[in-house]
Amino acid sequence: MSQTLPPELEDLKNRFKGVFAFLITPFDKKDWMKLDEEGLRKNVRFLLENGVKNLVPCGGTGELFSLTPEEHKRIVEIVASEAVDKAIVAPGVPGNTKLAIELARHAEKVGCQAVLAFPPAGSEEGIFLHYRALTESLKIGLWVYNTPGWKPEFTARLASLERVIAVKDETGDLKSLIRTKRLLGERLRLICGVDHVTRDTHIWFMEGMDGYTCGLINFVPKLELGVYEASLSNDWETMHEIQRRLEPLQRLRGEAGSISMVKEANEMLGLAGGAHRPPQLPLTETQRKRLQKLLEELGLRPRVP
Repeated sequence: MSQTLPPELEDLKNRFKGVFAFLITPFDKKDWMKLDEEGLRKNVRFLLENGVKNLVPCGGTGELFSLTPEEHKRIVEIVASEAVDKAIVAPGVPGNTKLAIELARHAEKVGCQAVLAFPPAGSEEGIFLHYRALTESLKIGLWVYNTPGWKPEFTARLASLERVIAVKDETGDLKSLIRTKRLLGERLRLICGVDHVTRDTHIWFMEGMDGYTCGLINFVPKLELGVYEASLSNDWETMHEIQRRLEPLQRLRGEAGSISMVKEANEMLGLAGGAHRPPQLPLTETQRKRLQKLLEELGLRPRVP
């Protein structure tokens, strides 16, 4: 049985839609052991100035699993200080329940409105206990993350937890999305990690997808927001035209490494990308030249040393 949300979380859920920017974590160019704090601030300000309303620091694109707890807290503090009065900030927290509670409580303390909680490895019952422990420890919203490909009925079970406001679905299973929507209606927001540059993305919107997560938005925010804005008026022709422009970037990202490619693009466009912390690898020279050409074709002016 789905749970009725407290009024403050019902309001948050109603605003929890659109494009969710998965922020990169810029490291110092000379020392990948250090954060580039000013670079992170610069990136956040750029996104806010370009209309981005949903920020996810310390997600997969933000190298969550390469960060120390201290780094995680500092990143969240910086993003929150720049953005919580202008956007929804929902940092990622890992599947380690004790650490997730610690980091989520810190996010709550600095003003974040929600957290994106990665699931632990294990059974559905163990995953449920993980999320229940988080909801019992927080007052802010909980965004659960379906990476294992659990069934819609399990998502409905998670909706029985009081603070769960949304699910991020990484499975790419349209039938599962439709079934979840039929089970839960408007109880949860359905945010998907679909390949949003394919022409069938409009079907996901038509079937109830409330938004999607995105890494390319770090450096081409206007185009990514345009995809979502076109969906609001069912303007699929405009959506497909924007997708056509984005598709080569997405293809290169898949070939070159999703995090590394975004960092390189940021650097070329005067934003902060920074050093590549292992296990991330820099782009090859051929890949960098392809990226430069693609950015130029979009009317941007990449700077390449």
